[in-house]
Amino acid sequence: MKNTMTALAALALAGAGWAPLALAADVSRAAQVIDLSPGVASFTRTIDGGNAGITFVDRYDFTLTATSTLAALLSGFNSPDFGGVSFNNFSLANSAGLSMNGFKVVDQGGVQTWRLLAQPLVADSYHLLVSGSVLNARPVTYVGALAVSAVPEPQTYALLAGGLGLLGYMVRRRKA
Repeated sequence: MKNTMTALAALALAGAGWAPLALAADVSRAAQVIDLSPGVASFTRTIDGGNAGITFVDRYDFTLTATSTLAALLSGFNSPDFGGVSFNNFSLANSAGLSMNGFKVVDQGGVQTWRLLAQPLVADSYHLLVSGSVLNARPVTYVGALAVSAVPEPQTYALLAGGLGLLGYMVRRRKA
């Protein structure tokens, strides 16, 4: 019984010694608010040096006031020699449970770029999530850009079609 207790205590101490290594440090920051009222916006994040191997998940909140199309781009250096980040995910979500992932379009020459396209998005509160890890101990920066454009309502298309039809009728009548 005493040997069993000693073995369990030794295992507990050995496990406690490895526990800090099992949890990766995190340099995530609090949610940032993006103003999309002009239709375009950018975001940037600089992570101080000395954070090699550290992970992050950054959140960028914004609100759409009308049905819109969204295009987002995320880019950062990812060279182990010169510093950089390796992105794990670039995604969009809203309060209603919508979740969309971006996709990697470039990962060469020391640059990693992700793109996210979403349409149509209804008026709601949304957030972008950027997750990744720092490659080495140098300071790193990543940048992103968002652009939104309004999606016309069906009534707008109906009005346009009616106007074009009326123009066609007038041209045909004038030729006759």
